[in-house]
Amino acid sequence: MNRTHILSLTLAVALALPGSLAIAQTATHEGHGATELALTLDNGAKWQGDASMIRGMSGIRDAMARDLAAIHDNALPSAGYPALAAEVQGQVDYMVENCHLAPEVDEQLHMVLGQVLEGTAEMEGGADPRAGAVRIVQALNAYGEHFEHPGWKALE
Repeated sequence: MNRTHILSLTLAVALALPGSLAIAQTATHEGHGATELALTLDNGAKWQGDASMIRGMSGIRDAMARDLAAIHDNALPSAGYPALAAEVQGQVDYMVENCHLAPEVDEQLHMVLGQVLEGTAEMEGGADPRAGAVRIVQALNAYGEHFEHPGWKALE
């Protein structure tokens, strides 16, 4: 499957889920419009995922953490954003291809991945690739608050 197909498939599934892309506006992050995902907990507990979710989300977090200082300082070269987007997309593709989540967990993860994919699209060719990176960081932090993931640390 190509990136466009994966993006379309993931967003179509996310849109088909009841309330799956509910997003609330929050304050800006360093001058960029920010959004917050409206995720829920599993009866007050974090959602339990599978090994492919943990591997893929760790890969996305590691990629973003590696370039985070340059993103914050607005010093990541313009070619760095598409390269970072491709790396993130590879992790999303891995998760989609290896997903074995229960439907209720999958619904919550699709909200996170929808934000990640919007961020990668912006980093690949949008007007403000840095805003795409910020969107992914926000999705990662929301993920960490709602999913059980050993050793997970929020990005700042």
